[in-house]
Amino acid sequence: MLSSSRSRGPRLTCRPRPPESFVLRGVRLFDPSLGLDQAGDLSIEQGRIAAVGEALSASAGAETVDHLAGCAVFPGFVDMHAHLRTPGQEYKEDLESAGRAAAAGGFVVVAGMANTSPAIDSGPLATWVLDQALESADVLVGQVGAVSRGLRGEELAELRELADAGVVAFSDDGRPIGDADLLLHALRYLRGTGRRVLLHLEERSLACDGAMHEGRWSARLGLRGIPSAAESGPLARDLELLRYTCREAAELGIEPVPLHVQHLSSAEAVRLVREAKAQGLPLTAEVTPHHLLLTDERVRSFDQSLKMNPPLRAESDRQVLVQGLVDGVIDCVATDHAPHAPHEKEVPFEEAPFGTVGLETAFAALYGGLVAPGRLGLGRLVSALSAAPSRCLGIEPPSLAVGAPAHFCVVDLGETWRVGVGDLEGKSRNSAFLGESVQGRVLMTVVDGSRRYVRGERHV
Repeated sequence: MLSSSRSRGPRLTCRPRPPESFVLRGVRLFDPSLGLDQAGDLSIEQGRIAAVGEALSASAGAETVDHLAGCAVFPGFVDMHAHLRTPGQEYKEDLESAGRAAAAGGFVVVAGMANTSPAIDSGPLATWVLDQALESADVLVGQVGAVSRGLRGEELAELRELADAGVVAFSDDGRPIGDADLLLHALRYLRGTGRRVLLHLEERSLACDGAMHEGRWSARLGLRGIPSAAESGPLARDLELLRYTCREAAELGIEPVPLHVQHLSSAEAVRLVREAKAQGLPLTAEVTPHHLLLTDERVRSFDQSLKMNPPLRAESDRQVLVQGLVDGVIDCVATDHAPHAPHEKEVPFEEAPFGTVGLETAFAALYGGLVAPGRLGLGRLVSALSAAPSRCLGIEPPSLAVGAPAHFCVVDLGETWRVGVGDLEGKSRNSAFLGESVQGRVLMTVVDGSRRYVRGERHV
C-alpha cells in the first residue's frame, strides 16, 4: 500500500505533511487503469480523492485551484530504478535533492538501488535509509536490498533481514551477478518474501573497458565498444536458472521468485524476454527514456552525459525497444537516475563514470519523443510509468479512484521546453537530454495527500 507507515511488506517513507483539501477545476482526468479520460474537477479532502466529476462543490475551507484548467491529471509516476546515493555519496545526490527532482518529474515513488557506500546489504542499513527518507524526502522512497554481501558477488547478503526491514526488491545493480550458483540460491532463499530479483545484465569479460556500443560508430570514433551480447548472453543464462527454479517450485507446490530485467538496451535481449514471457515464465522488464530515444550516433559529440551502462545502442535496437514497450513485452519505464558530480564527468569520455540523471525529464522526453508523434499511446506511457512499475514492486499503484490516497501529478501537455540546467532540481547536471526540446511540463505533484511540488515555487 502507498503509505509512509511501516508494514510487513515493502516499506515506503517520506517526510510527513498535513493532508490538504482543495479542488482542481477544469482538468483532464486520465487514469488508464480505471478507463478514465474525461474533463472535469478533482476534489481532494484531507489528503484523499473525494470526488471526480463536473462542477464539484468545494467543502468549507477547501482551496479552489483554477489556474491549471486544461492540464492533464495522471496517477503519480513510480520509478523502480534510481540511484539516490545515500549513504556515502551525498555530494552527488541525497534523499532531499532526489525527492525534489522526482517531484519535479511527476514521480511520487522512487526506489533506490543498493550500490551505495556502504552497500545496503543488511536490515539495519535499509532501515536507516528509510528513516532518513522519513525526515527529508518529499516523495515516497523505497529501498532495494543487495543480493550479495558488499555487492561482491561472493556470498548472499542478509536477504531475510532485508525483507523484514521492508526493502521493495533485491539487486546488485551497478554490478552483474556473475556467479550462477549465487543467483540460484538467492532465488530459492527469497521464496515467500513477495520480492523479486532485479537483474543488471553485463558479461564483464565481453564489456571489458568499453565506453559505448560496439558498432560502426565506436569504430569511427576510436572508442572501445560493448557488444550487445554482453547483455543478451547473461540474460539467456539467467532465464535458464529461472526455468529451473520454476520447475523446482512447481514440484514443491510453491510460487517461484520472479525476475525483473533492468534497463534493456538490445534487440536480442528483447527477443529473449518476449520468448520467455510467451513460455509463461514469471518475468518483467524495464527500459529507460534514453534507450528509447537516443542512439550511439549521439556519442560523436563526446558528451560524457551520454556515457551510460548499458550503452546507447544502434537505431535498429532502439526501434525494437520502442515496439517492445508498445506491445507490452517491456512492462515499464524506469529512469536509472544516476547522478555524478561535475568533476567526475568532466574528464575524457573513456574515463568518465557511467550514468545520466533522468527524474525531471522522463515524462516530457517520452511524451514529446514518442506520444506526440503517434508512436506510443498516452495510456501506455502513463501505465508504464505508474501502474506497471507498481505491480513489479508489489505495491499499491497510484490511482485517481475515489477514496484513494492522493498521489498524482498535473501536466501541461502542450508546453514545449528546452531542458536547461535550471530545470534540474537534483544536485547533479549530467543529463542526456540537456539542451534537447521536450514536451509536457509537470506543474504540480501531490504525494501522500499534500502538494510537494508546484512549478515556480521552490518550497511548497
